[in-house]
Amino acid sequence: MIRPAIMDDLAPMLQLQALAFADKFSSAFGKRGIQRGVAALHQSHQMQGPSSLQGMYVMLAGSELVGTITLRTIEMRPDDVGLVEQAFLRELGAWGAFRAVHALSQIDHRIGRDEGFISDVAVAESYRRRGIAQAMMRHSMTLARELGKKRLGLYVSASNHSARALYRNLGFSEGQVRRSWWNALFLGERRWIYMSYNLRETSA
Repeated sequence: MIRPAIMDDLAPMLQLQALAFADKFSSAFGKRGIQRGVAALHQSHQMQGPSSLQGMYVMLAGSELVGTITLRTIEMRPDDVGLVEQAFLRELGAWGAFRAVHALSQIDHRIGRDEGFISDVAVAESYRRRGIAQAMMRHSMTLARELGKKRLGLYVSASNHSARALYRNLGFSEGQVRRSWWNALFLGERRWIYMSYNLRETSA
């Protein structure tokens, strides 16, 4: 079952993402600081309240949270940067907060009015290769179409060949490649590929 994320999902959702995006979390918080980073993210969501979960969805297997995905649109309220920084300062200190905010902002994307933007596609390791990521993607494609969006976009690491294959099989095409040594430093990958899906071609 796929449903919108609620505040009670925060702990398992963030733990799942910390495992699925281990390189990203290590770059942002340090290999020994991942759990402190998870605590900082948890606190930032709690300080902002349920509105911080806009566009976030979880996949459940029974009562177990086994997948996450986020679909953002331009209409959604952005995170309160001040509260995020405050939470990070409390948990990570000044340098840790600076490092984390900078690392997590490396793949920021300016969402277009006709676009839905997907991120945080994560599946629990024991549930991978069971079609969960594909089901969450198709769910997001349907939602974006219902919202009147004309296209979906996402960024994927150039070295993540399995994810690129999944998105291509769903009809996404590869476009602009972002190259940055900062991305290599903070995220362990210099090249990130923007992939897009034309919702208008399948709206009939």
